[in-house]
Amino acid sequence: MIDVSRLRLEPGEARAVEVPIALPVITIGGVDYTGPAAPAIARVDLTRLRAGLLLRLRLSTAIIGPCHRCLEEAVVPVTIDASEYQAEHPEPGAESEEVCDYLEGDDLDAATWGADAIVLAMPLKILCRADCAGLCPSCGTNLNERPCQCPPPAADDRWGPLRDLVTGED
Repeated sequence: MIDVSRLRLEPGEARAVEVPIALPVITIGGVDYTGPAAPAIARVDLTRLRAGLLLRLRLSTAIIGPCHRCLEEAVVPVTIDASEYQAEHPEPGAESEEVCDYLEGDDLDAATWGADAIVLAMPLKILCRADCAGLCPSCGTNLNERPCQCPPPAADDRWGPLRDLVTGED
């Protein structure tokens, strides 16, 4: 929590504050993802404007959890560079661009902001490596470690006419 009033910023002044951000357990589709054991150190830049407060959060951390293809542990780096704005006197019903959800009175909840930003920055697929071969759908062998001994899947006759076009057969 950062007490913005203690910084005593005048219009045009800026300050940088470093705060630890611990990544909570994130559960997506019943699968848990965590961050490193040590909290990430985030840099929060606060700039007082005549009409409000400009906030910027920057941090680098990693997401740790099972790979979507092979289920081995994956460590995916995540870099955050997020901005928020809080108008000095927002109008009632003000649009979201004028109100910072992480600022309650003079207290900025940087930890929640950081955790939310990390969730939004997570890749759609968590992979142990870009060329992960995954698991064999028949026997479950990890194809990154060795090839499986399953026979190739039987050809689907419904694709025969297209296969004939490609191979030039009649």
